[in-house]
Amino acid sequence: MRVLIAGAGPGGSLAAVLLARQGHDVVLVDRSEFPRDKACGDVIGPRALAVLKQADISLPAHAHRIGSMVLGFEAGQITLPARPGLGHGGYGVTIRRREFDDLLHREAERAGATTRVGVVTKVTRAGRRLSVSVGSQSEDYELVVGADGANSTVARSMGLMNADRALMGFALRRHVLGATREDRVDLFLEQGDTALPGYGWVFDQGDGRLNLGIGVGIGTQRTRAKGARELLERYQRRLQAQGIVTITGSPSEMGGWLKMGLIGQRVADDGVFLVGDAAGLVNPLQGEGIAAALLSATLCASAIDRYGANGAGAYRSEIQDHFGAFLSTGYLAQRIALSHPRVARIAMRTLMVAGRYDRIASAWGLFWNDLTEYSGSQTGSLAARTMVHVGAAITQGVLGSPEWLG
Repeated sequence: MRVLIAGAGPGGSLAAVLLARQGHDVVLVDRSEFPRDKACGDVIGPRALAVLKQADISLPAHAHRIGSMVLGFEAGQITLPARPGLGHGGYGVTIRRREFDDLLHREAERAGATTRVGVVTKVTRAGRRLSVSVGSQSEDYELVVGADGANSTVARSMGLMNADRALMGFALRRHVLGATREDRVDLFLEQGDTALPGYGWVFDQGDGRLNLGIGVGIGTQRTRAKGARELLERYQRRLQAQGIVTITGSPSEMGGWLKMGLIGQRVADDGVFLVGDAAGLVNPLQGEGIAAALLSATLCASAIDRYGANGAGAYRSEIQDHFGAFLSTGYLAQRIALSHPRVARIAMRTLMVAGRYDRIASAWGLFWNDLTEYSGSQTGSLAARTMVHVGAAITQGVLGSPEWLG
């Protein structure tokens, strides 16, 4: 089948790799020449590594290994331990998105996909086919995969996104010369005229550089992102004052939008499929999206290879089975943090106290990073699905099954 993939980030490129390997005629379009950089924490977590291994894609040996990390909130902190888990290894790696995305882009070319530089501006139906406008030129395809990020043109063109319900976030990161005594994430609930729930991070890149950034939940009000740079400045000053990081040189700064929680999103319909950020698959609790992008790409490629243009229903079911319970829970938690920061603060203080116990910290790390493994239906009420997910985290973390924080 002739497939157009819009966006050559991790999800788009991996979908191109898998579909091209299966003999499909794949055209992979991205607005940028590769290699190019992206705003990201640059961490490839354990679940993402497992997906790459299954796809027979290896990362370079110099990718920096990352394990246990510190979780901070207000004046306290706990260590979230790194252990091997069910379906994933006991570590992640840091690798700059410029290098990681280029690696996958080149793998797509090796698999036989045609790569082009261009901007997908519109997708319309033309009988049984789909007309895709790239710049001023239009071509027909049997299938379209939207991997074009939080502001997906494919999703908007095909009416697959309800902007009034989509839960948005904004991330701002810096690459800086320096060193850190620990890899860490800090959660915060800023007070002022508006609540701004979010998190900050610092990760060692293993080459004398750090990835330092913040992500904020903004709901549907994008104007809330205006405070991101000042928030990052304060976070950086605090880390330096505490002796956690030492920074030299000028930063390289980049920002980007996040679409989280799957709510307000239809991930496939009549030959059109969305993967990764375009599908709203970013984790609402900590902003990570690479693992979901890679996994959704494999699910999308499988549905297309098995059912072709009729695979939308199967793909929607797979996405719901793999992500529905956790993302619905994370969406609810993010909405509570936006609307009721005092409630969120009490919950976080409780978790920080309980998290001083290693097994509880393990369970929290499992849940927070969507690393629980369990069988059974993810249908039913949100409360029921949440209890299943929390129960699995407690069972695997507190009762001793192996796990990893990503």
